[in-house]
Amino acid sequence: MLLLGTSSAPNVINSAHRRRTRSRYDVAFYVPWLGPLLTRAVTSPAGGAETQIFLLARALARRGSRVCLLVFDLPGTTIPSLLDGVTVSVRPPYRAHQRLGRIREALSLRRAVVDAHADVLVTRAAGPDVGLAGLFAKLSRRRFVYSSANLSDFDFSRVSTKRHNQVLFRLGIRLADEIVVQTAEQARLCEERFGRSAVLIRSIAEPAAQRDRYPEAFLWIGRLVWYKRPFEFIELARSLPEAKFWMVGVPDPYSEPGPELMKTVERMAATVTNLELLPPRPRRDLMNLVDRAVAVVNTADFEGMPNIFLEGWARGVPALALTHDPDRVIEQHRLGAFAQGSSERLVDLARQLWEDRTGQVDVAARCRAYILEHHSPEVVSAQWQDALGIASIASAAGAELVP
Repeated sequence: MLLLGTSSAPNVINSAHRRRTRSRYDVAFYVPWLGPLLTRAVTSPAGGAETQIFLLARALARRGSRVCLLVFDLPGTTIPSLLDGVTVSVRPPYRAHQRLGRIREALSLRRAVVDAHADVLVTRAAGPDVGLAGLFAKLSRRRFVYSSANLSDFDFSRVSTKRHNQVLFRLGIRLADEIVVQTAEQARLCEERFGRSAVLIRSIAEPAAQRDRYPEAFLWIGRLVWYKRPFEFIELARSLPEAKFWMVGVPDPYSEPGPELMKTVERMAATVTNLELLPPRPRRDLMNLVDRAVAVVNTADFEGMPNIFLEGWARGVPALALTHDPDRVIEQHRLGAFAQGSSERLVDLARQLWEDRTGQVDVAARCRAYILEHHSPEVVSAQWQDALGIASIASAAGAELVP
């Protein structure tokens, strides 16, 4: 038997020991809207960016990393302090819209970052909190990593017209020791827009059994914001009356047109008899819908790597995209269908998927093979450990034996 890493193991162990005596955690993820994923209570579901960090945190903990999630409190709901080896630190609810709210929000964020005592702080998705989190991390002498979630992260003005929000976000980008992106497309945009090289780490997909349910309907899940183009899905259902459609629209109370957009969606959906508008529900219940989907549909103008695609592919469910095929994986790996921005082509592709819904064996196999090769928790969490400078327990101990 040959003991690998014998000569360097003491240094690695001593380095790990010094880090553990200095800090409570190897990494803290500041993703405040993640709370709904930590409870069985019925709440508005978290988004794809939050789901990604939730899955990643658990995968890192399984590899021996000390991980902390910093999340908003959910009044009336109990959030566990420890879940699957991941510590959860709860901070006061979002209150920037209240009197003196921005000041109180900044102070709450600072306390959350400082009290975490982590070697590295990671934030995900664009927003003004990126600048504040980066600033407080630097003042606390911690490494700061920004993780992108959408193409809009590289042109934040598309989703926020407020100057101070844009300034704070750009500050966070400048302060970041590392920028982690999901796709090669995002890596190019990072270079073009920020003048920064990025670390490319694919999104993580939770393992799932191949679905054994009969495909019943096309499924759209997303926040009701303008760039998700929910009306396109409604019109798709109207144009294909022989098929069945499910739509889970999550209201966005913090976007200016959010409530009005929800009312318009409800009014339009009521006129389409083959479309069922379903209320938001916890992630475990959403996966039941995915298991019964003909295809997972995305109509957004821009995305990162839609989490709902990954969850569908893991189960053998194909994707149907209108405008954005991230890194061309749908077409390249034949994981569904891409309409290349054409609403007419979207209808034709949906009709074909509906007619072939009982014969998805081959596409299901391709979807699951793609996930296993590119998005497995083992592969993705190992790459994140490298990017964060975290050694797993096995590598830190230098005790891997090879015959």
